[in-house]
Amino acid sequence: MARPGDLRREPLITAAALWALGSTWYLLSEAVAASAFPNYSYARNYISDLGAVREDALDERSVDSPLAEVMNLGFLHQGLFFLLGAMFAARALPAGRGRSAFLALAVVHAGGNVLVATFHSGQQAADGGTAALHPVGAVMAILGGNLATLAVALLLRRHAVARFTRLVGFTLSGIGITSLFALGVNTAVGNPLLFEDGTWERGSVYAITTWQLVAAATVFTKKCSRTGEASAPR
Repeated sequence: MARPGDLRREPLITAAALWALGSTWYLLSEAVAASAFPNYSYARNYISDLGAVREDALDERSVDSPLAEVMNLGFLHQGLFFLLGAMFAARALPAGRGRSAFLALAVVHAGGNVLVATFHSGQQAADGGTAALHPVGAVMAILGGNLATLAVALLLRRHAVARFTRLVGFTLSGIGITSLFALGVNTAVGNPLLFEDGTWERGSVYAITTWQLVAAATVFTKKCSRTGEASAPR
């Protein structure tokens, strides 16, 4: 029989599978798109460069990604699977404002990825008033994902069996938010702050995908009782 503080296992398994699939798909899409991009640098180039083509570019960089469609599908699937995973995970999390906040942040993350995939970096959209949608989407995706990670860590603070996932969540969300802030400073001053833009951006994004993989691995390896409930904290 499940005891107070238990986490339901079945929805967590589904959430773990979705998060693992979404993050893996995203990272593979990035690697494939980057492999076809001449002289692409993970340290210097923005991730969004991989989803842009020459006719979108308004600046002197004239970005042209040969496999832009692959990267844009990666953005879309990451957002979709993150949100679907959050919806299943919410069934196992304690009810209340924290769970609602987690789901809302997952929606923000997913919506941001949709904008990034639809409105490309530097897209010729000035006349239509949509030129700002790409950077807005990027901030939504990065901040929403990292804050969702933080929200889960806070929700799990009373669950001893989730101690490792909680600590990883606090750590990675801190890294992700700090990296986003540093990227903003780089952009504002026009000079690298310790690392190039591509490195800081990946720090903010990989914090989310790493958490998805860690959370999935934790769920898949966690010992459970025969009733299908997660082991209760002692």
